[in-house]
Amino acid sequence: MPQIRKKTSKRGTTHKRQKLKHKVSQGRKKAKKEARKEQAAGKTHKKSKKDPGIPNNFPYKDQILAEVAESRRQATEEKQRRKNEKRAALTGLDAEDVEDSQKNIMDVDVDENQNDGQGFDGIMSIRPAPLVPPKKKTVELSNLEPVIPVTEGPQSLREVLQKADVLLHVVDARDPAAGLSEALFKEATGKDIILLVNKIDSVPRESLVSWLSYLRLTYATLPFRVADAFLPSKPNPPPASKKIPVKLNDALGSDAVWQQLSKLKAKKSGEELVVALTGVTNSGKSAVINSLARANLLPIYNLNSAISAKGPYTTTSASEVVLEIPDKSGAKVRLIDTPGLEYVRAEGVEEQEKEMTRARDILLRSRGRIDRLKDPLFAVTHIVSRANTQDLMLAYSLPAFSQGDPTSFLAGMARASGLIKKRGVLDHAGAARIVLRDWSIGKFARYTMPPGSSTTSSSTNDEGTLATVKSRKELRKAEDVKLVQLQPGEAEKREVLLDDVWVIDEEVSEDEADDEDTGDEEASGDEDGDEDEADQGSDPESGEEEIVDEDEEEVPELLPPPKRKRTVSFAVVSSRGKRQRRSGKNGRS
Repeated sequence: MPQIRKKTSKRGTTHKRQKLKHKVSQGRKKAKKEARKEQAAGKTHKKSKKDPGIPNNFPYKDQILAEVAESRRQATEEKQRRKNEKRAALTGLDAEDVEDSQKNIMDVDVDENQNDGQGFDGIMSIRPAPLVPPKKKTVELSNLEPVIPVTEGPQSLREVLQKADVLLHVVDARDPAAGLSEALFKEATGKDIILLVNKIDSVPRESLVSWLSYLRLTYATLPFRVADAFLPSKPNPPPASKKIPVKLNDALGSDAVWQQLSKLKAKKSGEELVVALTGVTNSGKSAVINSLARANLLPIYNLNSAISAKGPYTTTSASEVVLEIPDKSGAKVRLIDTPGLEYVRAEGVEEQEKEMTRARDILLRSRGRIDRLKDPLFAVTHIVSRANTQDLMLAYSLPAFSQGDPTSFLAGMARASGLIKKRGVLDHAGAARIVLRDWSIGKFARYTMPPGSSTTSSSTNDEGTLATVKSRKELRKAEDVKLVQLQPGEAEKREVLLDDVWVIDEEVSEDEADDEDTGDEEASGDEDGDEDEADQGSDPESGEEEIVDEDEEEVPELLPPPKRKRTVSFAVVSSRGKRQRRSGKNGRS
């Protein structure tokens, strides 16, 4: 038999040491995991040192203890006072009444004769506080405003112009010249024309004064801002704890509009004055009527409704509202709300000019989510060609780039936003969508100045309205606003579609509803807007621009083409255990 050597070393094997080390590490990992769970659940208890208290031989111990007791008593009273105020707000009572009711709860109905000096071991009678229901607001029916009916209007723009006595043309204060139409004013010859410069709260005071002086050389011009209830809401607003009531009667410039209409009504003999509101899409015609009526009569389609709700998000048919002039004369005015102007398609125009016209139309109307265009580069190119370079650099904190160079601008935007793809390729399309997103939600605050030198004197009637408009310096200091100056646009010279019949909102076809479900209606190049864009003078392919999600966007032209992947043939193990080549269609096994 082989002799077995006695084990002399107590050193363990490497396997046992590693096993023990792994077990300890797993235990520590588990303990840390449990501690994180308790911390997330709020069960963590920090080990705090026990207060040793005040030593008995301290000379001012009694005074310190009295101060501590007094502070605790004051904290308790403050807590109870807050509870009483909260309860008073819920029940509609005063805080003093709630305190008295709390004192009555502790009162005991025991006479002094019934107590013979011995302890009372029964249940004392308690008088509960009287419950007072909250006061209900009584509304008298006589004080309610009468409901203003909204009726269907004419079927085409020509019928509106034939019926109207006054043409109230609404333009955007950020670029008033681009909203003018020479063909429309020529068609309205013989009628009173009033220019209403809307959205004056989004431009500097210097720009507004200059444009008012410039436009008043040709037409009667009035500044206007709709009421707070009809201002465009911010996308994805944070949930508010308390509902703040919005105002319907704080529109700026409404008194001047009513005064002008009252003068025109005095010249006209008849029951009512017919006023047609015209303008490009999203100029604010429906909001102007609501502000004048001080009621929510016509739907206001903003960016949030375009994303969530089905149906059109701009006015598609004419509507009529009859209002009474607030001068106690009893004169009535019939306001006709019309859809946005549509223009005849230009023929025999070069491709570059067609693309520039299409970009101008999309940016001017800003219909829906223009940042979801399949090719957003041409729209940003138009913005960079008109914008001031220094303002763009300050707005987006970009390095210097050459004037009107969209490639350098988008490259700087991509680097500043961290939009860098594989191999260091800059995402110009993503940077362009950021600019278009700011444009559509109003974060890209733009303004223009009238061409040439014009006087900056304002009318005395406009002093109150202009006092509420911020200056250029104040707007630059505002948060979440990028103030950029653009070159002024030109008045539209294309012919207006006068005889096209407008579609009523309720007669939207099922095909359009299906298109809206797919999200294709959220830009001016959607399938539903093919006819609109074609009629507005864009090229035939302008209405065929589709909208895709950010995950499905195509690589823009400025990016290099992706490299072709090499095909690799893998080896296959046969049933006999030998390796074989994967056979092709005509290959050998």
